Amino acid sequence: MNIGKRLKKYRNERHLSQKKLSLHTGISQSFISSIESNKQSPTITTLERICDVLGITIAEFFSKPDNAVPDSLKPLLDNARQLSPVQRKSLINFLESLNSD
Repeated sequence: MNIGKRLKKYRNERHLSQKKLSLHTGISQSFISSIESNKQSPTITTLERICDVLGITIAEFFSKPDNAVPDSLKPLLDNARQLSPVQRKSLINFLESLNSD
């Protein structure tokens, strides 16, 4: 899968329009559209900004589809994406404490 298709897939999974992604990243809507239509390629810095808003790492962005998150975990991840970095750290600590019992 190419970068444009991946970007569109992740953006749509998060129910973000190109305009909303543009507002959250500071990247123009026209450039996001150009990336999705494979007319232009993003720099690594641009891709990092996009991935940050999408709540994924660059590695996750490029991971193979067979590494997809199971449907049962998607609600957890969708909610975690809405958290601040401090809240995410607290959630991680909580989950780790559950696993240590």
